[in-house]
Amino acid sequence: MVGLLVSACPALQYSWLHTKLFEQFKYQALLKNYNYNQIVTLPHFIKGDFLWWLKNVDNGYSPIKRNQYRKEIYTDASSTGWGAYCDGEESYGYWKEDEIDLHINELELKAAFFGLKVFASNYHECELLLRIDNVTAISCINRMGSVQYPHLNEVSRDIWKWCERRRIIVFASYINTKENLNADRLSRKKFCDTEWELSDYAYNEIKQQLGVANIDLFASRCNSKCDTYVTWKNEPGAWAIDAFTISWEELNFYAFPPFSMILKMIQKIILDRAEGIVVVPYWPTQPWFPLFKRICQSDLIYFSPRINLLKSPYRSVHSLHRSLTLVAAKLSGRLY
Repeated sequence: MVGLLVSACPALQYSWLHTKLFEQFKYQALLKNYNYNQIVTLPHFIKGDFLWWLKNVDNGYSPIKRNQYRKEIYTDASSTGWGAYCDGEESYGYWKEDEIDLHINELELKAAFFGLKVFASNYHECELLLRIDNVTAISCINRMGSVQYPHLNEVSRDIWKWCERRRIIVFASYINTKENLNADRLSRKKFCDTEWELSDYAYNEIKQQLGVANIDLFASRCNSKCDTYVTWKNEPGAWAIDAFTISWEELNFYAFPPFSMILKMIQKIILDRAEGIVVVPYWPTQPWFPLFKRICQSDLIYFSPRINLLKSPYRSVHSLHRSLTLVAAKLSGRLY
């Protein structure tokens, strides 16, 4: 069956993508017992690819590739972060805790996916060129997956399913690391102090007492507390960039802003007549604190200084952990 499907792949766009799980299952079954006559039970997770073939085998097509690329995107990954560069624009970020120890080949694939999301999310029915300095990642992208390495196949599959929904064709091409300077530099950017987030125990207490927010206004891919989040720079998956450029009036938000932006945040809440959950340091002598108290809609929740009150995958301890008390409250600009 696999051989028959592979023979049809040149005539069906994206079809290579939908053979890899079949080949992977066959490969793993033969590793356990090298016998083509053995009886096997097909796993449930390949059902989707069966359905794809049933839907497309009679009416699918494969347009001629013109090699006319709408975008040329440079990406790179390092042990600490990823970088992407395209037409003078930059994007970069750090790895989550569960990503830091992944193999560099998988990180390179993730970096390529982030580059596509950042620079091509609004594109449809076109060809894109990825410039990468990792030959394994290039092979996985151009082959639409990997049979021997399930973890690489999973990321490659995510990339191509994203492309398939947009009718995009991607081609990955090798670039020497010395020529991939912009993406390489961005992937090695030093840790930014805005990447701190509230610990899980503290955030869970906030949810229990103040409710669940729908959007995190000051976040990144690594530290967002909600599935929907706003970043201060262009990042994959962000709902918007720069919270101060959008209206907060209809948002049920959570906000833990950089300390230098607290006054600006309070003014924005009042201006937009917005309501949401806010976390700030307990600094009663600050000029913004009386205004903060004035628009409080709930009691304050206090979090005493603790070594693990704030967390980051890049630094073990916050410099203010011995003295920093945080408070959370529900604020309403309509109370001003």
